[in-house]
Amino acid sequence: MSEKMSVVVVDDDEEYAQALGDHIRLYDEFEFSGYALDGEEAMELIRLISADVIILDLLMPKLDGLGFLRRLAGLGLKRKPKIIINSASCLSNMIDIVQKYGVDYISIKPQSFADLCSVIKELMGASRTKEADIVQRERENEEKRVADFLHHLGVPSHLSGYKYMRFGIILAIHDMSILESVTGRLYPAIAKQYNTKNCCVERAIRHAISVSWTRGNKKLINDVFGYTSDDNAHRPTNAEYMAMAADDFRLRFKYGAPV
Repeated sequence: MSEKMSVVVVDDDEEYAQALGDHIRLYDEFEFSGYALDGEEAMELIRLISADVIILDLLMPKLDGLGFLRRLAGLGLKRKPKIIINSASCLSNMIDIVQKYGVDYISIKPQSFADLCSVIKELMGASRTKEADIVQRERENEEKRVADFLHHLGVPSHLSGYKYMRFGIILAIHDMSILESVTGRLYPAIAKQYNTKNCCVERAIRHAISVSWTRGNKKLINDVFGYTSDDNAHRPTNAEYMAMAADDFRLRFKYGAPV
């Protein structure tokens, strides 16, 4: 395909829109052309660029998804973009909306970013980016988001425990069973990667958790671990911390939930 397809995201959750845009950029055939946080912003964006695909939320401030569709229809565009509704809500008259406004696909959140991109490919008849390229780009994107996640949890990047936890979380989100035996499987895998000893991994992670508990975002810690960072008596063990952090991140990464 000689030209990339322009994709716009319209969603009032800015972190979600940015995360979805980051995933769209992984594909050679797509160009992420920007996002808008409500229907009015989206109208301004559509007047500036010629979008091939619009991924549209329904519930937004100022001008919601249906209002945006009405205004879009009134523009009289010569080349109408494909419309993918991607919303947590499903209206009872959705079929009428599809027929009236020419919506091409309806996706109910949470929907994985990979599935949304597959829908775009099907709608546009796009060529397939090489699987190896996608895997590599997803890995790099994954590593960046794990790093951001640990930063919000209050784990400083200069600690040895930081790199051990980062590698451990990445291992776990691909194979959660590795956490069934932290001392038997997880620590040895980390120690092998960084040419160190299991006991060094264990001590470094424990120290990183201690720092995290005093420096991390309190709301995030409560969301991830179920209790506040002020509750030192219930600070999680290494195994508990890694398991809960990995599982929480896995879901956030898959569905683009904000940190």
